Amino acid sequence: MESTADRILATAKDLVDSGGSGAVSMRKIGDALGLSAMAVYRHFPNREALLTRLAGEFFEETYEEWSRTDPPPDTVKALHGVVDALVDLALARPHRFAFMFLDRREDARVFPADFHAGRSRTFGLLTRIVEDGMSGGVLRPGSPWKTGLTITATVYGLVQLRQGGRVDLPDAEFRALCHDSLEGILNGITA
Repeated sequence: MESTADRILATAKDLVDSGGSGAVSMRKIGDALGLSAMAVYRHFPNREALLTRLAGEFFEETYEEWSRTDPPPDTVKALHGVVDALVDLALARPHRFAFMFLDRREDARVFPADFHAGRSRTFGLLTRIVEDGMSGGVLRPGSPWKTGLTITATVYGLVQLRQGGRVDLPDAEFRALCHDSLEGILNGITA
């Protein structure tokens, strides 16, 4: 039997997926579950605590999904796989993507300290690919964290521009733009 806290989290996930983190309120959750808002507060002391737990669950689910398969040994193909995974999430669940990677949250992991400390397992998947590429001579030596940040920031920026209506491309063309941008990073843009 599912606990009340689990039902609250499931409802909050649905609210984020349908309308973003701004759609989450204790009252809406209570109404959806036939509970009072005060009953929801018995399980989560405030909205921020609920969103913190929710973010943790989203990141754990995403990590589990992304780590089910090993990246290909070819570094460039593996990096394109990372782009595909990010674009897949952004296209399938745009509000969740924004909540996880773009929205301000007090508990959000912060570069560089949290990343160097290994507090972002999803980002760790990328940096392992970058480290392997650097140690194998495919990528120029440097900071795997900064290189990973450059790659993800590019994709996050393109997603944010698309969500904001500044990039108007069908899904397939948007995905191609993200891959072209990765190629620009890998090849450099100077002549």
